[in-house]
Amino acid sequence: MAVIVFGSANVDISVDVESLPKLGETKHGSDYRIGLGGKGLNQAVAANRLSKSPVKFIGAVGTDHFGSLVETELTNLGLATCGIRRDSRSPTGLALIHVDGDGNNSITVSGGANLSWTSSQISELTFDESTVGLCQLETPLEVTLEVMKKISKVGGVTILDPAPMPKNDLDHVFTVVDILTPNQHEAERLLEQKICCSEDAIQGAIALVKRGDFKAVILTMGKQGVAYSEDGVQGEWLPAFIVDAIDTVAAGDCFNGALAAAMVDGASLRDSILFAMAAAAMSVTRRGASSSIPSLLEVQDFLARLR
Repeated sequence: MAVIVFGSANVDISVDVESLPKLGETKHGSDYRIGLGGKGLNQAVAANRLSKSPVKFIGAVGTDHFGSLVETELTNLGLATCGIRRDSRSPTGLALIHVDGDGNNSITVSGGANLSWTSSQISELTFDESTVGLCQLETPLEVTLEVMKKISKVGGVTILDPAPMPKNDLDHVFTVVDILTPNQHEAERLLEQKICCSEDAIQGAIALVKRGDFKAVILTMGKQGVAYSEDGVQGEWLPAFIVDAIDTVAAGDCFNGALAAAMVDGASLRDSILFAMAAAAMSVTRRGASSSIPSLLEVQDFLARLR
C-alpha cells in the first residue's frame, strides 16, 4: 500500500500583520517566512510524516532558484523527488500570504509550473495497485481527472479535495472520486445552499454522497468540527478538538494528507477522520504551511491524552 499525491508545489512567502490589508491599503508586517507550500506538496508532506507506508509526490516546478529550493527541502523532509518534473518554460508556483493576529489569512497564488501539465505527460505515469490517491484542483482540471482515472483503473482509492473550486462543472470529475472532502464554503457552492450548523453539515454530506455516488463525503467546518457520511445512509458529526489557533494556513491540507495516511495504514473511515482532525488541530497551533504539520508520534500522543 502507498499514498500517491498529485498536485501543486509552491514556495510560500508569509507575512504576519495585525489585520489583513484592505483594498489599496499598505500594511507593515512584523515578521516573514519563506517555506514550502502548495496544496499537493503540503498534503504529501503531511502523509509522509503521518504514515508508515510509502508516499510519493507528483508535481512540477520551474528550473529557477525556487524549484531547486523545493527539491532540496523535500529531500530534507525525507520525501523522494523522483516524481518532481522540472519545467523550463514556467516559473515555480508562488504563494503570497498575509496572516493576522487571530490566525486568519489571505492568499494570492501564482500557479506557474503547476499549470504546465499536459495529458501526454500524465499518460507516461504508472501507478501500482492498492494505492490511496489524493488530488486537489490547483493543477489543470482535465489532467487531474486523468490521474484519478489511472489510479481507479488499478483499483486504488481516490480522494479529492475540491479546492480551489473552479467555475466549471465538476460532475464529470466526480465519476472517478471515491471520497470527497469539501470544506463548508465548497459544500455550499456544490449544494447551492447555506450550511450553518452541525445538522446542516450532516444532511449536506448525505446529499453530496447521493449526488456524486461517492463512497463517502467528509465535510469540514473548521473550528466547529466535521460531518461525514458513508454511502449516503448514515451521517455523523464529530466536534473539533479545542486548541489555541495562531495560523490556519494549510490546516485543510494537513487534514487531507493525514486522512490518506490513516486510510492507507488500515484505519476505518471514522478513525481516519479523527486522526486527521487531531493532526489539523495541532497544525493550527504552529506557524507556516508544511512546517506546521506534526509527526505521527505527536498525533498519537495527542489522541492518547484525550482518551
